[in-house]
Amino acid sequence: METKMYIFSLNYSERMKEKVFIKDILKRYDSNTLVGCGLFVNNNPYNPEMLLFASFEKGVDDFESFIKSNYPSKRRIFNYFIDDIFESFQSCGYNSATFIDESEVDSIITDNPNFLFLFPSKQKMNSIWKTNSGFKKASRIFLSHSSKDNKIMDDIFNELQKSEIHAWYDKYKIEPGDSITEKLNEGLDRSDIGVICISKSFLNSPNGWTKNELNFFVQRRMHNSDKAFIIFNIDVPHEDLPPLVQDYKYINYKEADSINVLIETLKKKLKLL
Repeated sequence: METKMYIFSLNYSERMKEKVFIKDILKRYDSNTLVGCGLFVNNNPYNPEMLLFASFEKGVDDFESFIKSNYPSKRRIFNYFIDDIFESFQSCGYNSATFIDESEVDSIITDNPNFLFLFPSKQKMNSIWKTNSGFKKASRIFLSHSSKDNKIMDDIFNELQKSEIHAWYDKYKIEPGDSITEKLNEGLDRSDIGVICISKSFLNSPNGWTKNELNFFVQRRMHNSDKAFIIFNIDVPHEDLPPLVQDYKYINYKEADSINVLIETLKKKLKLL
C-alpha cells in the first residue's frame, strides 16, 4: 500500500507549544496507520526551521478532517517533499529525530539545546534575558496641545526626549484602532505634570478636547498641590488667556530660550515630586 506524506512547518522558537499538536497526532493514530513521524530541524539562527513529517499508510481522510477541525492554522508545506529534504541535508544542515509514540516527545523537544535544537526556546531565552521594560514606564509629563500646533510640539517632544524626560504625546501614544478617550484618560491619570501648550488654536478647538484637558489640570491642582501644571504660551496675548490661567506665570514661546526654560523647570519640579 502506498504511503501518503504530510509536511508541516512548525515554530522553532515556540516549540514547547508545538508539542501539543505532535502529541495529539501520535495519540490519535497507531503505528499501523501512522507509519512514520518525526522532525527535521534547521538551526540557522537567522532562519530556523522545524519541519514535522507524518507518513500514513491509511486513514488520510480522517487525518485531514482532524487537522481541519482541530488545527486549521497549522501550515502545511506544499511542493516540498521528503526527497527534497534529504537532498538539502548537507546545505541546510538538518538535524532529525523520529517518534514512536507521544511518550518520546518531551525528551526530544526541550526548552534547552540538545542533539536536535542548538538554541533555547523562546520561553527559555525570555527567562534568561529579560525584555527591557523601560519602554513601558508611565509618562510623568502630559503634553496638552492643539493638533494644529504639531510642528511646535514635535520640537518640544524631541527636546524632552534628548533630556531623558518621559512625556505623553498623543502622536506616539494613540495607535489606529485605539479609543482616544481611553488613551487620553490613561495619560492624564498617570501624569504628574501637565504641560499646557496654549495657543489660539488651543482655545478655539472645535472638539473641546483641549479645554477639557486644561480644566482637568486646573481642577486637579486645586485639589492636590503636588499635582502641577506649566503653561507654555505659544501665541495668546495675556489678556486673552482664560482668567484662571492668567494667575500663573507662564513660559512664553516667543522667547528664544523658551524650550530650554521648560526643560529646566520640568527637571526641578520632577525632583520635588
